[in-house]
Amino acid sequence: MLSIALGPIVISISQLITLSGLVVFWGLTYLQTRNNAQQKEILDHIFTAIFTGFITARLAFILTMWQAYQENWWQLLNISDGGFLSGYGWAAGTLVLIRFTISNKSLVKIYITSAAITASCLIIPIFSAALYQSGIELPRSQLSNMQGQEVNLSAYKGKPIIINFWATWCPPCRREMPVLDAAQKTHKDTVFIFVNQGESPATVEQFITSTQLDIQNIFFDPSSNVSQESGAVGLPTTLFYNAEGKLVTSHTGELSQASLDYYLKKHLK
Repeated sequence: MLSIALGPIVISISQLITLSGLVVFWGLTYLQTRNNAQQKEILDHIFTAIFTGFITARLAFILTMWQAYQENWWQLLNISDGGFLSGYGWAAGTLVLIRFTISNKSLVKIYITSAAITASCLIIPIFSAALYQSGIELPRSQLSNMQGQEVNLSAYKGKPIIINFWATWCPPCRREMPVLDAAQKTHKDTVFIFVNQGESPATVEQFITSTQLDIQNIFFDPSSNVSQESGAVGLPTTLFYNAEGKLVTSHTGELSQASLDYYLKKHLK
């Protein structure tokens, strides 16, 4: 799977691994300092590092994709689009912890021990997730178009392909549709495919008409066979394939103009 559902919340595997790592690191530090009079201060340092890393990763993404935010300034605050450059965040968080250890050398062993054990716990999940994603190809299950005719996605190989799993009842799906609609018109060298989950052509047609969208390549997956084959659990989920039909990355949740542009530039160009 590329993501899992925790009740109404859908989280990508990569996000789950990151959150798990932070929790394990904090827990190990807690256990090592349970008899330390400065425990609260030490744990507060971790929260400061996490917050600093979070803000830094977001700001780095905003600066990288600054042009994409010019027409929609409110999107700067829309962290649900997944717009983070994690490398900068990890670096910033690590520097914060290093700063605190300068004045308290005893923290060095504690943090290094927690980090080493956390890394050893996560190496298998990280490797497994990367191996799983590298083996995903274009789904082979059949789809149908608006006229009820069967469609095989392998026919679209030869260009980069973006597959968006969506439904009209899904609010974030509806919000990201104008972004994807505009991208489909602009990026003619990329194939955009919209796979509706469990709805009828009439329902989709009514939605397209009411929103005045001009989306092409709308297909139907009534039994969710294609989404299950692709490892996509929640809606919306967007998968990015190269011209050979190999999955290169995925996005769980709403896409903004900035996050879509980032994926296009980094992974499909």
